[in-house]
Amino acid sequence: MYIPSKTSIVIPSYFRQIDLSELFDSILMQTITPVEVIVVDDTPNDSIKIVCEGYELKFKKINTDLKYIRNPKERGITIARNVGVEIALGDIIIFLDSDTIFHQKYIEKILEVFNDNSNALGVQGWIINHAEYNKINYLMKIFAKIFYLHYNTKNSCNFMEYPIILSNIINCTWLSGSNMAYKKDVFNEFRFDEKLKGYATGEDKLFSHSIFQKHPNSLFITPHAKIIHKVSEEGRLENKELIKLSNNCLKYVLRKLFGFKGLLRYHRQSIGRSIIRIINRYLF
Repeated sequence: MYIPSKTSIVIPSYFRQIDLSELFDSILMQTITPVEVIVVDDTPNDSIKIVCEGYELKFKKINTDLKYIRNPKERGITIARNVGVEIALGDIIIFLDSDTIFHQKYIEKILEVFNDNSNALGVQGWIINHAEYNKINYLMKIFAKIFYLHYNTKNSCNFMEYPIILSNIINCTWLSGSNMAYKKDVFNEFRFDEKLKGYATGEDKLFSHSIFQKHPNSLFITPHAKIIHKVSEEGRLENKELIKLSNNCLKYVLRKLFGFKGLLRYHRQSIGRSIIRIINRYLF
């Protein structure tokens, strides 16, 4: 197995110092270590900086540079990702949410996909804890398809799908922002859209599906690069504020990807989400 690529890891951060420490520990245990870990911090205090300072020597022992950067621009995950891209030295750039923990061979298995598929521009690992608390409900799947909502699948990774059952490496039409790796050359052509502010719901779909639209069959998911996404509550917006922001972001994303059809998708999604809220309110 020949895996020559150097990897950079970019982690946007906003609070979550305990989560970040756990992620760092999993990076330190990798069978193939990155050349650098870049933390782009939006936290308005020094809590993340202190965590990074505490791990700097540990990363040096595995010949990895830990770089802490205070986001020099407006707070937002799209901006933080682009800031990381600007200074990344690796041939492959891995983007991680700060509330993830990955399996010891995560980087190795991501690089294997790039190594074995010359057309690969992006690869994501498989979030294993999704399968622990989700099942493929076929009635919900039909409902989700009608209203263009996200739903769980088996061995399929199309737009608005996520494979909670995954038997082998398959093509995707989008990659999850919780963990996604791209060849650095991709950023000569694409950047994360900084018009999506703050939490920026859907920024991963906009970025990755734009690549898919221009370069079909270039995105992959592998079940062998396992990762846990804790979906930490820390650093997230309050529910009402998050819903409002998410709706605005999703409308922008769908319009940009699909034009007028995207707006129709958005309005149909809104109807679907309203139906779900009514069902939850009166039946559960």
